Amino acid sequence: MTRPLRARLTGSETATRAAWTAGELLHRRLPAFAARARGRGDDDAPRPFDPRRATGPPHAVDPPTHPEPVAGVENPVLTAGDVTDFGRPGFVADPFLLPGEDRWHLFFEVFDRHRTPTAAIAHATSPDGLTWRYDGVVLATDDHIAFPYVFTHDGRYYMLPERWNRETPAPVTLFEATDFPRGWEPCVDVVRPERFLSDCVVFPHEGRWWALAGSDDGRHDLLAYHSETLLAEEWTPHAANPVVEGRPRGARPGGRPLVFEDGVTLVVQDCRARYGHAVRAYDIERLSPAEYADRQRPDSPLVRPTDDALGWNSGAMHHLDAWPVGDRWLCAVDGNVGLGRRLVGADHWALGVSEAPTGR
Repeated sequence: MTRPLRARLTGSETATRAAWTAGELLHRRLPAFAARARGRGDDDAPRPFDPRRATGPPHAVDPPTHPEPVAGVENPVLTAGDVTDFGRPGFVADPFLLPGEDRWHLFFEVFDRHRTPTAAIAHATSPDGLTWRYDGVVLATDDHIAFPYVFTHDGRYYMLPERWNRETPAPVTLFEATDFPRGWEPCVDVVRPERFLSDCVVFPHEGRWWALAGSDDGRHDLLAYHSETLLAEEWTPHAANPVVEGRPRGARPGGRPLVFEDGVTLVVQDCRARYGHAVRAYDIERLSPAEYADRQRPDSPLVRPTDDALGWNSGAMHHLDAWPVGDRWLCAVDGNVGLGRRLVGADHWALGVSEAPTGR
């Protein structure tokens, strides 16, 4: 085969899709088939998570330490193959849970590199947190959007997705739902940054609202902003920004911050060795307009890839969203494959669920 022909085949959408399909077979279907062939015992019947028992922050339980797969549940619970209204996507990622009266809601990024823009926010539901039904894309803009950090405040539904484009730093825009789980309309620009930011999270703490975002320019910084109200335009930058500099093991948020009665734990991505190396936790020890200090928890990392030869999360994990439900945390995570990524491509992120004790 001549070099020009090989280059054309390698770069073609057909060849890319064939490699992606091979990766799905190798890392998902074969391990799932092997697990089913081994069979499950009666003790593996999964315990449902009742959304009516979920408790929001501030939490009065122990943090979710090293969540494990839920017995009897076959991960991943959602993949790109479940998406029916966004072309031929390569992956789904960045899951955020929200409990409702009779069901769980899950918001996540859906990505198709052959579309413009390449990513939007989709939605799925579950009666028990274990089995999920894809609902559809609920938010699409002119930009690539991901990391749909969704939360409630004063009885209203809000979302703070990451917006990204190649030309200029995109504003961090807060959206409100007019017809939940759809009808998302922009409210305010929380931050209009001068540098590229990623994965912003907000939370109330000691009479102020706080926003924390990672830098998206290779410097591995953490930046903070604050406001007296959630719906204020252009929050005030922290006096010491960036509050963390050059920390690839833990600067970019990797899920919902855990707000407890006695403090806040920041969930962050460890990007030292590779993207998706692990998810770590840092306890915020000082947070004021003039000060910021945090310390990595001794039980960190919270989640990490299995490093097995095969598997849906064998190569990378970079997200954790956790809700306490009685004596357990329900955790939404994402994962990517490891072995053979140069051949089958990197677009294999999928969503799983896990659990950890709350200490109750």
